[in-house]
Amino acid sequence: MFSLSPSHGPFPVGALTLVAPVRPPLAVGDAVLAGTTTAALVLDEVAFTAYYPADPAPSARRGVDWLVRPTSAALRGFSRFTGVSTWLLWPFIYFFGTMLKIPLYPNAPLLRPGDAQKQWPLVIFSHGLCGSRTAYSQVCSELAASGRVVLAAEHRDGTAPNAHGGKVLYYRDDDVMFPPDAPDAPGALPLRVDQLVFRQHEIHRIYAAFRGLVRDGTGLEAIDGADVDLGSWVPSLGTPVVDCDDVVLAGHSFGGCTTLSILTSSMSEYPPLPVSKVLMYDPWLEPLPTPGPTPTASFSALSTLEGAPSTESEQKKPATGRQLPQMLVINSQAFTLWNDHFTRLSGVVNAWEPQGRRLLTLVGSQHASFSDFPVLPLVRTKAAGTLINVTAKLSLAFLDGPSALDAMLKRVPTRRMEEKIIGKRKDGRPKRTLVGNVGDVVVH
Repeated sequence: MFSLSPSHGPFPVGALTLVAPVRPPLAVGDAVLAGTTTAALVLDEVAFTAYYPADPAPSARRGVDWLVRPTSAALRGFSRFTGVSTWLLWPFIYFFGTMLKIPLYPNAPLLRPGDAQKQWPLVIFSHGLCGSRTAYSQVCSELAASGRVVLAAEHRDGTAPNAHGGKVLYYRDDDVMFPPDAPDAPGALPLRVDQLVFRQHEIHRIYAAFRGLVRDGTGLEAIDGADVDLGSWVPSLGTPVVDCDDVVLAGHSFGGCTTLSILTSSMSEYPPLPVSKVLMYDPWLEPLPTPGPTPTASFSALSTLEGAPSTESEQKKPATGRQLPQMLVINSQAFTLWNDHFTRLSGVVNAWEPQGRRLLTLVGSQHASFSDFPVLPLVRTKAAGTLINVTAKLSLAFLDGPSALDAMLKRVPTRRMEEKIIGKRKDGRPKRTLVGNVGDVVVH
């Protein structure tokens, strides 16, 4: 068996995939499957993998499949995303699908919080294009090992290689079409716009179903009808074991876009999520309308710089209403060197985080550096390991509070933004890189 690296925190980590039905099924957007009148985006069930502090039996063994089953569907999905023949991908999919494990305790009971903590904090994570509920296991496991419950959504909007037991594969643009009388979607990415709405429904329903589980033990069951004891998630002495009144939203790429979309959109079907912090890796802004996205009038003015809580203890109080959440964006070198996008991102972060120091770039990183893909066995490099470790340290420090992040930024190598030209692209434009060592942190 080949395995990813184990987490470093004080708690053993479990993994449990849960589902909740959506009745009646909900058709989202105007996209239909090409050549049909069948809606492309239909929400009939939500699913997520929970990463959490576990209380495994002494004889329990670690080992959770990294590749979402079925393997044959994953093969087709990755082929659709990459454009590479299934015949060429098959050896890799077979290896990673049958042999690679995440070193987590499958379906282990949730560890009860200690007297000092009372409840585990909650993080909801949204994956990017060609991601999945297990494709960010390294970051999610580190957050869980620190004493948090992380719900990694399985988005069934056609952005994962395969989802819903292989019923939904990755959607290419020519897989869907829009009726002639469909209203024009804002921007040039109508499918992504519909997928964002679909993802919002998923996140809201995942949150509601999970809150039901930890409050009264209802609303969720193990995927594929597996016989799993959920008793450890049920309230103890009337107090839920997970704090659902203070939520962290996190995501990579299109998942970061999803997070911003949730914060700036109003869905009458659901109350606003009680979000206190937002953690994004390389958020992709192009599917969102411009200018912005910036905080709307529904957010409390007390959360701006002038009226922000003056002490860290006040800043850690559960979010109420629509107070402005704290935000941290960790960018890859590739996205920071994308000039137009980075200029827009800087404006977004400044609007949400007027106190500054909340936009960072990791020297030497690529867009995929925040996922598991660069640290998989056989392809893992020292640089990839460094980048994922720095990402985890910065993320945990941010979640621990402003002073913890400031202290972390004094312990890791930091440097100013500096570019250099290292050649030419095929179109004649200069090829640029950032000056510094792999894993150095640029504070913008």
